Amino acid sequence: MWLINAYKKEKNNPKLMQQYQAQGLSDHDIAIFRSTMNEAKVQIKTWEKSVKKDADLQVIERVTGGLKSAKKLFQLIVKNPRTALLNHDFLYKNLPTMVELIETYENIKSVDKLDEALLIETKKLVKSLSEKIAKNYESELSDDLEKIKNEVENG
Repeated sequence: MWLINAYKKEKNNPKLMQQYQAQGLSDHDIAIFRSTMNEAKVQIKTWEKSVKKDADLQVIERVTGGLKSAKKLFQLIVKNPRTALLNHDFLYKNLPTMVELIETYENIKSVDKLDEALLIETKKLVKSLSEKIAKNYESELSDDLEKIKNEVENG
């Protein structure tokens, strides 16, 4: 929830709005960006609620760190909207798919008579996507480190 509260504060922050404008975003661009990030916020919040109430999803999170990585990636994008373009798969594919997968998982789990193999397959897909999101965040950090390294070396 800390992520959501922090975003609410930043969303109305005039200093942040000036930063966005300084990065070349028009008012229209900022409106689209804010809408996209609000949608991502809702998806992350939905994912987080599901993890909190399900032991198997908690295990997947401990192993992959996907949800935590999603929150951190969200924060990076909020601070630098240009990275939204680089992370379009995360915003437009991975997060919506994760929410859809978790809803499917919860539906399967709620019906006792369904095939256990279907439940296992769904958990595997959740884990795989969670790992992908964590790797995406790791890649973003790696790119940042490479930029810093180049700046230090080429000074």
